Amino acid sequence: MRFLLSAFVAYCVFGQNPLVFENKLVRVVKAANIPTQKSRPHVHLVNRVMVHLDKGTMQIVNMETGPNDIPFTAGQVRWDPKVGLHTSENIGGTAFRIIEIEMKNEPPTLTKLARVPKFAKLDSENPQVRVLRVPVKARSASEEVSYTAPQVVVRLSDGHTEWREKGKQSYRNDSDAAVEFVIVEVK
Repeated sequence: MRFLLSAFVAYCVFGQNPLVFENKLVRVVKAANIPTQKSRPHVHLVNRVMVHLDKGTMQIVNMETGPNDIPFTAGQVRWDPKVGLHTSENIGGTAFRIIEIEMKNEPPTLTKLARVPKFAKLDSENPQVRVLRVPVKARSASEEVSYTAPQVVVRLSDGHTEWREKGKQSYRNDSDAAVEFVIVEVK
């Protein structure tokens, strides 16, 4: 356990926000924060989707509007619009990880999305993204469905994240436990 905590601390401190992948539509990083970790002042020039892998609380101190505490649960997906100069600090007392999906396009680029598949649940939607949840039982896969938009797919159990082009997709679970996938369709 001590080794795992040390590895997590080293990851948080020295490997801040490692790039998962980047293309012409999105930039995806895996952020990690330890308790009391505070960022330098910075801005976000693009909108983001935040997929929270762990429970936690972050305090954002916007230089124009002041502090705002943001509690979140493991598995929660949150839209994070671009913001001016601010700092962020982990005030929740526990370490947490977030998959941050930075949107590069200005909405909308695609107007017609495929119907939400019957095995998926609509989580949220806005002019830039549609977020779906897909539960998959142990050692099985969802049925294959055609999508009209590319996707960022996040497996909530471990944060594995990948890019998928539009077209026929299914979501496979090779583990011995049920998992849930968060599908972020990029419009």
